[in-house]
Amino acid sequence: MAKPMRWKQTAAIALCSLSLSACSTVSSWFGSDDEHPVKHVAAPVKPLFVEAQAGGMDTVWRVDLDQRVAASLPGFSQPVVYQANGGEKIVAGAQDKRVRVYSVDGSELKRIALGAACESGALQLTNALIVVGDVEGGLYGLDIEKGEVSWKVELPSSFTGTPVAIDGDFIVQTVNNQVYRFTARGEKLWSFSGSKGGLGMHLNPSPVVHQNRVYAAMNNGEVVALNADQGSFLWARQLLLNNTAAVLSELKVPVSTPTVVTSAVSGRDEDTLVVPVFQGDITFLSLQDGSTLNSRSISIKSTALLKDKRIYIADATGAVSALDASNGETLWKQQVTSSELSGPTMWQGDLWVANEHGKVFRLSEEGKLKASVELNGRFDREPVATKNGVLVRNNLGILYLLR
Repeated sequence: MAKPMRWKQTAAIALCSLSLSACSTVSSWFGSDDEHPVKHVAAPVKPLFVEAQAGGMDTVWRVDLDQRVAASLPGFSQPVVYQANGGEKIVAGAQDKRVRVYSVDGSELKRIALGAACESGALQLTNALIVVGDVEGGLYGLDIEKGEVSWKVELPSSFTGTPVAIDGDFIVQTVNNQVYRFTARGEKLWSFSGSKGGLGMHLNPSPVVHQNRVYAAMNNGEVVALNADQGSFLWARQLLLNNTAAVLSELKVPVSTPTVVTSAVSGRDEDTLVVPVFQGDITFLSLQDGSTLNSRSISIKSTALLKDKRIYIADATGAVSALDASNGETLWKQQVTSSELSGPTMWQGDLWVANEHGKVFRLSEEGKLKASVELNGRFDREPVATKNGVLVRNNLGILYLLR
């Protein structure tokens, strides 16, 4: 097995992959340290509470998740809502090699040390452990109640996606196009190695599980279908005839998780897989053999949201749209900004999206803009819904709860 990627290598990759659009630059990711003073606090940090906003959206609380030091790399981890006996808790990884646990009011409860910075999403398993990954290839099962690492597995490359549940086990996809199935105890059941990609993004897709199959969109533009029990190959489809690029602004690459649309929802004769390619197309593939059913030229970097017979997307041009799940045609489109959007997430019947310039927007299911708020930094992960509001985490390490 290859030696796990070291932090310096990962930092170099992060630096070359920071820009997710032609209008983004490396300097815009880091911003000015003068505007964001260094905070390095050893003790748990108390959240700052409700700030009413003129745009109709409230910041319920915010916490300094990363405890950034000068010249820190941008952070990408995505929080997860942990279902505990006493109610919800919030778990999020950070740049300072720790995972933090918060109460619903933003009070820090625990910190769990990892081997490297945590840039992944997270998953709560059936045995109540939380799975996260770090940038050096560490994969962890965390006991949130005890505040400790229950098990650790070394992967050959970074894991920045989100683990996916399957029958008490979980699936992960690494940045070097490898897919694994593990038990809840961290035991590997199988692995699959896809073709290596070239220039890539820091964000990468997660697999999709449907009817005992695993579907994965690789960063080289290939989509593969695997048997979920053994990891055996079923079919592959290449969406990019040429995915070479000299600069990131020209790169076409899947960075968001595909979406399964069943025939019962779409009205088609077969189930489909909706695969977005950043700076490319959204393609509807047959789950049976991977053949292309139709496609749309829309660039998105977040997972589409399927609700009823609609597919809601937030695109790289700053528009939120509802697509017909049967054919991908646009039902409505609302331009809310001129920059890249992440999302949408549904909370209290509304769509929540965030952009790369620190703004968060709330829209109705019919596309009416209802509220917005301007925060710091930029948002590259979609918002996360909780019982008490919507979580957003910016690249500067600040975690917000909004309503």
